[in-house]
Amino acid sequence: MNRPMTTRATIHVELEPFSVPNSVRAVKKAGQEPTETACYPLSDLDSGTLDHMCNRFRDAVFAKAGKEQPPTAACGCGR
Repeated sequence: MNRPMTTRATIHVELEPFSVPNSVRAVKKAGQEPTETACYPLSDLDSGTLDHMCNRFRDAVFAKAGKEQPPTAACGCGR
């Protein structure tokens, strides 16, 4: 039985980076309307908070993609 011939190709596409927000919202408390939720400019946050939020975002991106992070990224080395 002859198998159909398959061809594979790899293409390179330039992707736009993720959008960076100007601000973040505070977690909504029970009974609070969405319009009552506080919003903070990124410039108001300290470096540690920004780093923590970026690490959580990275974890979420890899999880959503179903991929493991590269070893250097997973350990926090070289970030």
